[in-house]
Amino acid sequence: MQQREAIVFAHLVLSSGPRVVRRVVIDRPRLTIGRRPSNDLQLDDLTVSGEHAVLHTQGAERVISDLNSRNGTLVNGVPVMQRVLAFGDEIGIGIYRLQYLLERGVDEGRGASDPSREPAGELADPGPADEDAGARLRVLSGHGLGSTVALRRPIVSVTNGAGQVAVIARRSGGHHITHLEGSAYPLVNGESIGLAAQALHDLDLIELAGTILQFHAQPP
Repeated sequence: MQQREAIVFAHLVLSSGPRVVRRVVIDRPRLTIGRRPSNDLQLDDLTVSGEHAVLHTQGAERVISDLNSRNGTLVNGVPVMQRVLAFGDEIGIGIYRLQYLLERGVDEGRGASDPSREPAGELADPGPADEDAGARLRVLSGHGLGSTVALRRPIVSVTNGAGQVAVIARRSGGHHITHLEGSAYPLVNGESIGLAAQALHDLDLIELAGTILQFHAQPP
């Protein structure tokens, strides 16, 4: 019997304004991005240079590099020439946004993995647990009312139980929330976060289509 083995798939969620266009699987060591048809990922808009950027896979890391484009390449709103990507980072190229995400699937021993055919699994957690992390979420209404979610790991997914999913990632500057799945974006203190990652502050209220959670930077 062939052994089933957990593997991590990387992909980009491509969007333009509020519209999610498609998911782009990162299945090669070098992924070129630009307006010309010769690119692996063609973005057909004049705000995108002919050869705009390239995404390199180096072991477990993925690095986005700008190719001296006219309008530049952004990561989380900051212009970069080269940047190692972290889970949930948002790449800005012209009018487009590409969110970098990881998923865990199963390799059934069929040779080279094909993420488009593998069942998507739970969100991948790229780092070890931090048992000293005090941040947590308290569920104030809706799905999971009364429960507490400890944010001990670098990446934690939260859901309202009806298809709305967000990801909370721990970065050097604190915790950030990012939309992942569902027709509506999460609200933080009543304001939609859109497609961008948003920093969380102590006692912020997060709403996922009826489920309300409160962020605590330290144990209450």
